Amino acid sequence: MNLNQINLKDKLLILAKRVIDGTGAQPKNNQAIFIENQQIKSIIPQKQLNNHPELNNYHKIDLNDTTILPGLIDSHVHLALDGVDFKKTTEEWKSQSKTNKRVKQELKNTIKKGIVAIRDGGDKVKIGLNSKRKIINNEIVGPQIISTGQAIYKDGNYGSFLGPGINSKKKIKNEITRLYNLGVDQLKVLVSGIVSFSNYGKVGQVQFNVNDLKYIVDSAHNLGLKVMAHASSNEAVQVSIKAGVDTLEHGYFLSEYSLKLMAKKDIPWTPTVVPVANQTEVPEQYSDEELDVIKKTYKLQLKMIDKAKELGVKLGIGTDAGAYQVRHGLSYFRELELFNQTSLTPLEIIKIATINNAEIIGLDQKLGSIEANKEAHLIGVKGNPLNDLSLLKDPELVFYTPINNETKLSQLEA
Repeated sequence: MNLNQINLKDKLLILAKRVIDGTGAQPKNNQAIFIENQQIKSIIPQKQLNNHPELNNYHKIDLNDTTILPGLIDSHVHLALDGVDFKKTTEEWKSQSKTNKRVKQELKNTIKKGIVAIRDGGDKVKIGLNSKRKIINNEIVGPQIISTGQAIYKDGNYGSFLGPGINSKKKIKNEITRLYNLGVDQLKVLVSGIVSFSNYGKVGQVQFNVNDLKYIVDSAHNLGLKVMAHASSNEAVQVSIKAGVDTLEHGYFLSEYSLKLMAKKDIPWTPTVVPVANQTEVPEQYSDEELDVIKKTYKLQLKMIDKAKELGVKLGIGTDAGAYQVRHGLSYFRELELFNQTSLTPLEIIKIATINNAEIIGLDQKLGSIEANKEAHLIGVKGNPLNDLSLLKDPELVFYTPINNETKLSQLEA
């Protein structure tokens, strides 16, 4: 595949067999995409090119055997974890040299897969936030990162590897202000523990009541920070909804009533199916009873995705990459496969993976669709992904716009 930077001085004309623009609109055939100043200037039918007054000013790239789509987005990752060995990975945080080397490679692999933006859900040592800074400074190659820096949780509960524990309103205020001053983009809060693989329907306890969580949400909103809430169990989801969180993550065992409220309040849901479903790939590590719980759990999640579609809940696609058995970049396409087992169509899934996710992570003014004035983050695949969604696994090419770079278009990887 080809990984290509589009920079400020480039003036490109991409000729595409087919364009799927990410908005949910039907694909358009034989399109011409004009790119200038790292932005999409216009999209017109190729048959209108002869009348274009500045045609000769653009470098033409003929992709008339290719479908062009917006770059993909993963709305939930943890760069600090590798998805393989939690204990070893967290021990490596002490020096960070191995971690930095791994993360550098995984970020490059991620963008080579056509994932041009990610939202990092935090870690105790702020590896996600530091990686964002490195990408901004062009020290490493990778997707744009929306970072929470760290996640906050209630002292004594699940979440010690993700950030600071809090036990008072004063501590809440101090920690949110500290994270804001560090330059985080959103606030991550742990409202519940994690899903049990031993007891079906059991989830770690709810960490905050509605009043305390609302105080967290209001404190974040007062600083202009949206709140992403880790919440599984219907009780945790209800607390999150009532407190006014901006996005809901995981949401295992939520109810139809909760989904109705989320639709009414326009709270997006990122179901993260793959962290549970991928456990079936290592059956030797679980008893038959545990495997049954795992299968029932993720299959219920797929059913609730169907219900969310029916009720009009905005969905996001996030992998929780870094969780056990969830590798960065690679697991994204497994999540797409799982979504494809629901009633969602490939066109709807692509919309979720692009413009929906851009809205969820707060980059929809820049990314997520092929429209005039958006940044030129594009992927190209042979064939039609509406007929075979797995084509997205191996893009033929990726175009992306680096930050603070004025060099000419350059091919980074063949």
